[in-house]
Amino acid sequence: MKHLNRTVALGAVLALFTAPALADGVAYVNKGLVGVGHIPASQKDKFGETFGSGSGMAIDTKGWTRDGASYKGSLWLLPDRGYNVVGTTDYRARVNTIAIELTPAAPGAARGSEQSGVKATLADTTLLTDDKGVDTTGLDPLNGVREAAGDMPILPQADNGKLALDDEAIVRLPDGTMFISDEYGPNIYRFSAEGRLMSATQPPAALVPMRHGKPNFASDNPGPGAAEPDPKDPETGRQNNQGLEGMSLTPDGKFLIAVLQSAARQDGGDSGATRQNTRALVYDASDLGHLKLAHEYVVPLPVFKDAKGKTKVAAQSEILALSDTSFLMLARDSGNGQGLKDAESLYRKIEIVDLAGATDIANGPLTPPTSRLRPRACSIRR
Repeated sequence: MKHLNRTVALGAVLALFTAPALADGVAYVNKGLVGVGHIPASQKDKFGETFGSGSGMAIDTKGWTRDGASYKGSLWLLPDRGYNVVGTTDYRARVNTIAIELTPAAPGAARGSEQSGVKATLADTTLLTDDKGVDTTGLDPLNGVREAAGDMPILPQADNGKLALDDEAIVRLPDGTMFISDEYGPNIYRFSAEGRLMSATQPPAALVPMRHGKPNFASDNPGPGAAEPDPKDPETGRQNNQGLEGMSLTPDGKFLIAVLQSAARQDGGDSGATRQNTRALVYDASDLGHLKLAHEYVVPLPVFKDAKGKTKVAAQSEILALSDTSFLMLARDSGNGQGLKDAESLYRKIEIVDLAGATDIANGPLTPPTSRLRPRACSIRR
C-alpha cells in the first residue's frame, strides 16, 4: 500500500529512461516531463466520501482526442484501500473516473512540484461489490476466509463479513469489464463495468500467505480495536502489504502479467535487504473469466544504499506490458510522498524487464510454498 500524498499528482511524460534502452527491438528515450496535474487532498468523490490516494490507473487510449496542441481524455484511478490511518478502515472499494486535459510543454520544461499543463477533474465514481452486490471493505481480513463457492476460490473476508480488498492495479478491457489486483490475496479479480465481482483468480500456492499451516490474508494493519494477527508476518507467501502491485495486459490482449511487489517470505521477503527476488505471473487471458497461468518468472528488483549506507531493495509499484516477454517496471524506495517527513526518494526509476532468457518455473518444482528460488532470473535493462 502506498503512502498518502497531500495531493495526488499526475505526471505526463514522453518517455521514461535516463538513456536509450531497447525492448523487443524498440528504443525508449527519455525526453523529459511535459506536464503535471494535482488533485487536492480535500477532493470528495461522487458519494461525498474521501477521494483517497492513487494506487493504480488505466488510460482510455481509444477515447482520447486532439485539438491543436491540446488533448482530452480520461483514465480510471484506484484509491487503494482508502486513506491511511493507524490501521485500516471500512472504506468501500471503488474506481474513480478522471477527465484529463493535457497541453504539453516542451520536453523537460515541466516541474514535478508545479501544476503545469494537466487539468484533472473527477468525472464519476463506481463502487466495487462482491458477486452478490454487497459492498466490499478495506478492513484488514485478520482471520477471515470466505469459503470457496462455485468458480470462486477462498477469498479474504473482514470481521464485518465483507469481502476485503486492498486493490492495487487496474486493467480496463474493451467490453468495460476490469481486472483489478489486490494485496490481501494476493488475487486478481474481474469486475463488470458496473463494478460487480465476476470472477477471482488465486495465485500459485507459493504466494498465498500462510499462518499456522493455513491461508491467512491478514496484513498486520488491524482496524479500530482489533488485535494483530498471530504471527505478525506470514510464514510463507506474500509479505504483508507486498501483493500484486503491478499488472498489465499485453498489447495484443492475449496475456495478463502481474508482478508481486517484492519477494515472497520464503524467497527473502522476510527482510527489506533480501526481498530482491520477486515473481512475475503471466496468465493466458483467452478466457477472461478463467485466467490460466502460462508462465512464472523470477524478477530481480534493484538494490541500493540508503542515507545510512544500509542495503535496501526498491520494490516495484507498477508495470506496463510491452509484449508477452517484456514490460516496463516502476521500482522505487518507500519514501513517504510529497509534503510528509522523509519525503526524499533515493531510488525511483522505470526499468525494462526482459523475460525471454529466464527460467519458467510455472507449475514446476520451485512453486511449492517451502521452496527457495534458484532458477535463472529475467534480465533488467536500465
